Amino acid sequence: MAVSSRVLFVVAVLLLSPRVGASVPVLVGGLPAPPDSVPSPGLRTHVDLSHPANEDGEVSEATFIWSAAPCASAAKVKFFRRTDHGEFSTLTLLTERGPFDVNFVTETVALSPPVPVHAGDLVGVANLTECGTATLRSSAVLLGEFEGDLEGSVQFLNDPELGFFGSLELRANSSDLEVVANILPVAISGPGQSGASFKTRIQLRNPQGVGRITGRLVFHRAFTSAGPTDPSLPYSLGAWEVQTIEDFLGALSMTGIGSVDVIPSSGLGPTIQATVYSPALGGGSVGFSEPMVRPAEIIGPGTLIGPADPTRSRLNIGIRTLDKAVTITVVAFDSTGFGFASTTKTYPPNYFEQVPASVFLNGGSLAPNTSFKFSGGGNAIIYGVIADNVSQNSSILFPTPDL
Repeated sequence: MAVSSRVLFVVAVLLLSPRVGASVPVLVGGLPAPPDSVPSPGLRTHVDLSHPANEDGEVSEATFIWSAAPCASAAKVKFFRRTDHGEFSTLTLLTERGPFDVNFVTETVALSPPVPVHAGDLVGVANLTECGTATLRSSAVLLGEFEGDLEGSVQFLNDPELGFFGSLELRANSSDLEVVANILPVAISGPGQSGASFKTRIQLRNPQGVGRITGRLVFHRAFTSAGPTDPSLPYSLGAWEVQTIEDFLGALSMTGIGSVDVIPSSGLGPTIQATVYSPALGGGSVGFSEPMVRPAEIIGPGTLIGPADPTRSRLNIGIRTLDKAVTITVVAFDSTGFGFASTTKTYPPNYFEQVPASVFLNGGSLAPNTSFKFSGGGNAIIYGVIADNVSQNSSILFPTPDL
């Protein structure tokens, strides 16, 4: 029995979850994406020790992110069972699939035949060549790194002081898994103040030079949790192709306000640029560019600063929760640093709302340079939209962590 010389310890959040109202798919590993770390090249096996299989069942495909492409016969996907005994743990190889060619840095492979797993089993990937390697993302999960193409069993010491940081970009799943890859915090189609008429433009691009990517843009209405019958718009993009949806809600034959989930059915999902806009007097438009938010990149508690002059500009505050209920506390401070209002709110999973700041504070007035300090909310997107009361030009803000 071999003994590993090191185990990587990292902190993190598994943010891939079944869609609301669906049967529970089988999932092992995580794919936080995009990666921000590449291990040194060499023949080794990485095993995700923190995202075990959630259910008994079969996994039929795996997706991983490689540091280079194309690479012939570069990777194997391996499945392990872990047993703990005192200060040591043992990984035992159950089965493997591959070797696989890596044609794209984001590679999805069929596991044929499908791999049976039990809840608690683990997944890893072996780097078989000097062409590229598995990739990592800085976060907070437990990861094992072992020399060579790991076979049989291996024992390692459970000692966080020997740890390194990085989360393995690898996921194996059943064919019925739907994952939220990106979230557009707010989409709107409807009237604003002073004759404004806001719409949401979404531009999608296939980031891969070969192949087609497909999926859905799912709209969740405000003031309610997401559901299995929420309306959606399919997308299908060829290599490098760009498509524009000029009025997203209009394309759904809807008006109102809500948020949008990007759910790929092939590939990791498109590159997206979104704009909330309204025609301006005299031509042109006013509005703001809105970033997509990856679940793995959600910023926790922080501070929003309101308008310098609330008589000229207004502030709305938006909340979009993820797959768990969340409790958020906010304290409002005036420009001198005096805390004049506070409130605590609990939101259900997969819920969205956007309300005026005064409503968010349960009727508290907004003073010049009011700041809002949020605590809690690690499982939610929090944002503010400031709009000029005359021109209707606007901007979107996200809480900034206090130093």
